[in-house]
Amino acid sequence: MKSAPNTLVLTEAVNKLLEANDLPAALTIEQCASALAMSMTSFRRKLAQEDTSYKLIQNKFINELSVQALLTKHANIDQLAIKLGYSERATFERAFRQKFGTTASKFRELSLVNSAENSYQKLSEIAENIPPMPKSCRQLVEEKDNGNLDLPRVIEIISQDVIFSGRLMGQASKAIYGRTPKNLTEAVSRNLGVDTVVNFAIVYAMRDTLQNDVNEKIIEQYSRAFLLAPKLFQCLRKPLRNEVKFDIAITEQVLVFALLGIFLLSHKAAYKHELMLHSLKGIDDVHSLNRHIKVAMGISIFSASSLMLSLWHIDATLVKQLNNLDNISQFGIKSGRQDELTLFMLSCLYAYAAKHNDVDALKQKAELLGINNFVELDELLSTA
Repeated sequence: MKSAPNTLVLTEAVNKLLEANDLPAALTIEQCASALAMSMTSFRRKLAQEDTSYKLIQNKFINELSVQALLTKHANIDQLAIKLGYSERATFERAFRQKFGTTASKFRELSLVNSAENSYQKLSEIAENIPPMPKSCRQLVEEKDNGNLDLPRVIEIISQDVIFSGRLMGQASKAIYGRTPKNLTEAVSRNLGVDTVVNFAIVYAMRDTLQNDVNEKIIEQYSRAFLLAPKLFQCLRKPLRNEVKFDIAITEQVLVFALLGIFLLSHKAAYKHELMLHSLKGIDDVHSLNRHIKVAMGISIFSASSLMLSLWHIDATLVKQLNNLDNISQFGIKSGRQDELTLFMLSCLYAYAAKHNDVDALKQKAELLGINNFVELDELLSTA
C-alpha cells in the first residue's frame, strides 16, 4: 500500500522508536538505523529526502518531550529528568532554569493557570479591545484595498505623519536597500516599495498601540524582526531566483505578520502571559512553540496573528495563508517548497527575535533545503 505523498514515513518511524525508548536521549543513530533494518547510508539519505536528519528529529523530540510533559498535570519531574538523559533531577532543574528562566515546577504551575478555553476567551477579549489603527496607517490600508495606492498617494499620506516618515527614512537607509535616499519619494520608490511601506505602517501601529501592555523587550525585539523580514526574504531569494517563483507581495506579508500574535499572547492582561515569556526564552523552535502554546493557551501563534489582523481588516488572503502555514506547523504535514522556505525564514526571524544564538539546527535545515547562502543570512540577522 502506497504512502500518502505528504506522509513523512521515516521521520514518523524514528519518532516512534524514540517514544518507545525509556531513554530517548541515549538512542544512537546506529541503533535507530539497525532497528529499522537499514544501512547508515540509506538511513541518512532517506531522512534527507524528508528534509531532516536524525539529530534534528532527536533534538526536537527531546525538547518537545520536556515541555509537553510539563504542560500536563501528572508529569513526574524526577522521571522526566532521567528520561531526558540527566543523572539527577537537580541537574535537569539547573539546565531548565538556565534555558527557560524559571524552574520546571514553576513552568508547570504557570501552564495550569486557568483552562486553555478560558485563556482563549480572554485573548479574544483583549484582541477585540485593541484600539483602531492610526489615521495614516488606516488610509494606506484602505487605499491599497481599493486599488488606489500609487506612489504619489503614498507620499501624500505618510508626509502628514512626521514620526512614521522619519521611521521609513531610517529603514530605507539600511545598506541592503541601496544608497541612502534623499527624500521620501526615493525611500519608497527605490528602496522600500509601496507594499513594504504598508506592512511597516501596520507593524509600527501595532507596536505603538501595545507598547504599554506588552513586555518592552518583546515589543522591541520582535518589532525589529518583523521589520527585518523583507531584507531576509530578499537575501534568501537571490540565489533561488530561477528555481522558486514566489508571490513576493504575499510572502513578504506572511514573513512580516506571521509572528505578530506573540504580542497578543504576551499581553500583560492574558492569563498565561508569564508562561509565554518563559516559553519564548526556552523553546528554540518556532514550530514547537506554536504547538505547545496552542495546548496551553487555546490558540497558536499563527492563529493569534490571524485574529489580530482580521480585527484590523487586513487582507483575507494573508489570513488564509497564515492558516495554511499553521496547519503545516501544527501537524507536521509535508509541504511544498515555497511553504518550506517560508517556514524556514520564520524560524530564522524567531531565532533572531528570541536571541537564540545556537543556529546549528537552522544551518542543517538550510543544507537540507538546498539554501547555499546561510552564512549570508546568518550575518544579516546577527549584525542587524
